[in-house]
Amino acid sequence: MSNIKLLTQIYNQALKAVKADTIIQNNITLNEKDLTICNTAYPLKKINKLYLFSVGKAGLGMAKAAEKILGSLIQGGVAISHQEGQCSFIEHHTSTHPLVSQKSIEGANKLIEAMQTMGKDDFFIFCLSGGASAMIEKPIEGICLENFQKISSALLGSGIDIQTLNSVRKAISQIKGGKLADHTKAKGVVLVLSDVIGDDLNTIGSAPMMNGKVPHHIIGNNTIGLNEAKKYIRSKVDKVKIVTNTLNGTSKGAAKYLAKKIEAYDKKYDSFCLLFGGETTTEVKGTGKGGRNQELALRLLNKVLVSEKISILIAGSDGIDGNSPATGAFLETDIYKKMKKKGLDPKIYLKNSDSYTFFNALDADFSIGPTGTNVMDFIIILKK
Repeated sequence: MSNIKLLTQIYNQALKAVKADTIIQNNITLNEKDLTICNTAYPLKKINKLYLFSVGKAGLGMAKAAEKILGSLIQGGVAISHQEGQCSFIEHHTSTHPLVSQKSIEGANKLIEAMQTMGKDDFFIFCLSGGASAMIEKPIEGICLENFQKISSALLGSGIDIQTLNSVRKAISQIKGGKLADHTKAKGVVLVLSDVIGDDLNTIGSAPMMNGKVPHHIIGNNTIGLNEAKKYIRSKVDKVKIVTNTLNGTSKGAAKYLAKKIEAYDKKYDSFCLLFGGETTTEVKGTGKGGRNQELALRLLNKVLVSEKISILIAGSDGIDGNSPATGAFLETDIYKKMKKKGLDPKIYLKNSDSYTFFNALDADFSIGPTGTNVMDFIIILKK
């Protein structure tokens, strides 16, 4: 019996916990006297003007959620995301991801201008989420946009980890690594939706406001999502375990690791749900469509069919996997049978980095569109 519906429900519970509305409402409150952010009260009488900024894959959603609470108290600011849409009290600028473009430079200039506009008695809330590294950019002198794009493309396709990637990005940028924060005298706070292992504040979005003067707070991450998924499924199976929220390394290595975990639990329990979070890497070798989640699923395909009761979902939380329209893929016995019937060879698709085409041909791709959040990836392994 297919468990795809249940896998989707578990994923949705994890996602709901890290949605913009949820995390903003849990961390910003307003009354007649105080603006309270992450349990710290800021007296309104000490704030001249309040500004709101929001950048990243959750940029539009976090801005809108904050606007619902703050309303006309907001006197200025800008939101930047890769989605189309509008805000009520601040400008929204649509930029690009995963590659830097002229829109990225335009977005950075808008932020710099607004930062310079604020005075020392003004206060800002800056919402930061993954994807900001591409959506706002101002290359250092001597590097034109075309060359910057070539560098970025080479880095993205190399398979290096996000920490190393963002270190290079900071070195060739005028706004990353705290340099954006240097453009203002105002005080403020940064609310962070983490998309990196370990919630490293120096890595998330390439840390545009991390100059040591502005307090940063993690308000959403992969762990929060995994915990909600665990609560949802724990009454439906014999064993539920969050195995790790730091899954990393290559998709090839991760596939071997997952296969061993599945085999061990399959022998021990009649039903279980194993939950993993993290972010693997993959080296782009061909001209196909896909991403790290679908490639991991494809590598795992021939390793996990130890029981017909086992079903798997490997998916990103942002709704986008690499250069494909999907965010992940499902695995189960019926999908394996379809593959055999159609004569599809996973090795051929792996050689061309074409995992999306493979799963799409089997109706096994998980395509939901941009989610408006980003907390790395979720892996759900279910035996029921």
